[in-house]
Amino acid sequence: MFSKPLSLVLVYVVTIFNVVVLASPVIAAATPFIHFTSHTISMDYDTYEKLRFTFFVLAFVVSFSMLIYLFFDFLFGFSVRSVLKGCVRYEKIKDYDFLTDLFDQVKNKFGERSVKLYIKNSDEVNAFAISSLGGKSIVLTRGLINHYLVECPDPKMFLYALRSVVGHEMSHLINKDFLPTFLIITNQKITNLVSSGLYILFNIGIRIVSMLPYGGKSSSRMMSDTYSVLNFVITAFNRFVVYNIYELLRRFISRSIEFRCDRQSAKAFGGQNMALALSMLGESGYFTLFSTHPKTKSRIKKVENVKMSDSVVRSGFFDSLANYFSLMFLVVTCLYFAKQAHVDLYLREYIRNHEMINRKLSMLWKLVSRFF
Repeated sequence: MFSKPLSLVLVYVVTIFNVVVLASPVIAAATPFIHFTSHTISMDYDTYEKLRFTFFVLAFVVSFSMLIYLFFDFLFGFSVRSVLKGCVRYEKIKDYDFLTDLFDQVKNKFGERSVKLYIKNSDEVNAFAISSLGGKSIVLTRGLINHYLVECPDPKMFLYALRSVVGHEMSHLINKDFLPTFLIITNQKITNLVSSGLYILFNIGIRIVSMLPYGGKSSSRMMSDTYSVLNFVITAFNRFVVYNIYELLRRFISRSIEFRCDRQSAKAFGGQNMALALSMLGESGYFTLFSTHPKTKSRIKKVENVKMSDSVVRSGFFDSLANYFSLMFLVVTCLYFAKQAHVDLYLREYIRNHEMINRKLSMLWKLVSRFF
């Protein structure tokens, strides 16, 4: 029930540590202004306020860039296309037309008409769902289809088993199980991009400081050494502690997500059919982009007695709520850091000094107000 909210909490914990890694050049640049004594470490108030302001600016840039990335991915779906390289729509493959009726049944049962089905030319026994905010796709490997063809004694059982697997993946899509992983990937991409730009500015700053006639070389050396040590410690801690804990907890949480997908597929097409599909996958089942699956025996026990429902299978209430609040939380976080970085004040000042922009924005606001 609470697996998705817990997953998203883990995502934002990792995001905080990514921002801390990003801030290491800023902390290193402030080193010459930090006073070390035998018992205390102090800094004058003005430097502290500038450091604090810079941190808020960085946090705002990361969160705002994530929103921009999500928006463009919603429009163009480039993250989905990058994963689907080497995959082909099933309609374009000879002798795979039997999937049409099967896939239509799954889409109707889950109320999803925009999902596309792809085939990956791989011997691996695997199936997975790929999605972003802009596109939804399910991928079956040739190895999985051939595996069921060999294992199933008659064509009807083959179709039932394959349909249950596609239903399992459809459950991932309607509940947006991609969201935690997608937010992590987005945050890492944006953090790496901003970090590269910040590192270039930091090196330029060191060169400028080294040219100062009094204490320039020693200050620049102190900044460089501090950055090296700080970046190594924070990055190592982030990579070997934070991410390992995140992966451990994510795998534990993901088991309940897999059980939910099995259960929803069983509601759609019958528990016995889902149990049949699982029984032919071996001890550990197949792998997925979302998580490590629990043991097959445990999964079979939980679904074999589930009765087929006549109603359309919908996403869970807590999953839908968690998905909504995760995106809203990102927006609110961005607005909070924008406020702390005084972005609103700078924007107002800029607009106030540009009458033409002000007039166009006023006209746009009036049009939007009339429309709504």
